[in-house]
Amino acid sequence: MTSKNFNELLLSEFPEIKDDFDKYVEWQDGIETGSFLVIEDVFMKYFYAKIEELDFQATNKICSFIERVYLLNDEYASNVIVVGILENLKSSDYSAKISEFLHPITLKEYKEIEL
Repeated sequence: MTSKNFNELLLSEFPEIKDDFDKYVEWQDGIETGSFLVIEDVFMKYFYAKIEELDFQATNKICSFIERVYLLNDEYASNVIVVGILENLKSSDYSAKISEFLHPITLKEYKEIEL
């Protein structure tokens, strides 16, 4: 998977972040902007907002996406999930809250992360 593929997958699943995505990438490489950057600077803000809002439906949808992408067994996509999302969550104020939403495989991966 490439950055472009990952970003397209992300936007197809979460069209509500498209405006923020477009603003972020307009001065970079557009849809080919590195997914680690997009995850850090666009997607995680959205994810944290949903946790803050106690939007359990959206949080569960995000965690389902994380699990599904991780299970693609694509090296690039898995790295984006682990480094870009799970490690970010582990070092955040939401570390304790998120465990109840993560799905079995990514929860196991999450628990093994040592920062």
